[in-house]
Amino acid sequence: PVRPVFSTYRRYGDERNGDNWCRAFRIPVLNRRVHSMRMELLWRDQGFGNRKSRVRVVSYPIASSEIPDEVPPEDTASQGGHIVCQSGIAEHEEERLRLTFNPIEGDCYHLYYKVGGGGGHVLNMRDCVLHTVIFDDEHMNFSNNYRILFEEGVLCRQVIGGNQSGNQETTTSLFFPRMLINVSRVLRRQLLQDEIEMIADVPRSVPEDELEAFLTEYTIPLNLGSLVALEEIVQADIEERLIQRTERQREEAQRNEEERTPTLQIPFFPGREPFVVVDGVNHGMIQQAIDDIRANAFPADQPESDNDEDDMSV
Repeated sequence: PVRPVFSTYRRYGDERNGDNWCRAFRIPVLNRRVHSMRMELLWRDQGFGNRKSRVRVVSYPIASSEIPDEVPPEDTASQGGHIVCQSGIAEHEEERLRLTFNPIEGDCYHLYYKVGGGGGHVLNMRDCVLHTVIFDDEHMNFSNNYRILFEEGVLCRQVIGGNQSGNQETTTSLFFPRMLINVSRVLRRQLLQDEIEMIADVPRSVPEDELEAFLTEYTIPLNLGSLVALEEIVQADIEERLIQRTERQREEAQRNEEERTPTLQIPFFPGREPFVVVDGVNHGMIQQAIDDIRANAFPADQPESDNDEDDMSV
């Protein structure tokens, strides 16, 4: 199966962390009958100057609660992860990049990128698709059913970099996937019963007409191999939805934590408004507040006092 991942993805480097490896997104893995996966995309850097941009695929245990968003360049272990493949350095002119790896059950895979420090560096990526090489049967039931379900919008799609593959909205609801699995199981049990009745030389029962018509409408073959493949695909989709739901909950909790900005009131001058320190990492805001307090406390026609009791410290 071939799965669209994103249409455009652009990142800019800066002097502080441009050389760090930054997490882009989790790569959706089918987790059923997979032999290997190949990610293909078009990429280039800013088009001039030094070339520094690179990407890599890093695996972590799927049960890991903390996947690092940023890894220093000297950390070759990726903070507990395993580098499964890595690109060369991006060229100035656009070219095609292929990253191939063999997924292992129980691991999740993330794409990391390094834009480049020093200023002016840009990483441009577009038209990314994911090719999955699978072990299929002689009738290609898995591949054909996957294509049908994906084109019909049954399988969830991953939104990456603000670009969505397809026109439908992405949802993590499990209602319809579980319903489809149960429909398939009912029909599969009926087919098994038919085989038993044929061996026993008794009249065959007719499968549920409406359920059979439902699958036939979408050209999904009604046989045991096809139904087993259908259930595997939908079960893998349910697992992907659960992972996406957990990721969204984690991102929402992180946003809520960032919105709760801590404040600390420190009175500097008797009878004056206290100085409010807002988030210790906001150095520009703190410096502006200090400058404003100094301007109000010491008008231009009054020199600052040399008394240590009037000095400010943060």
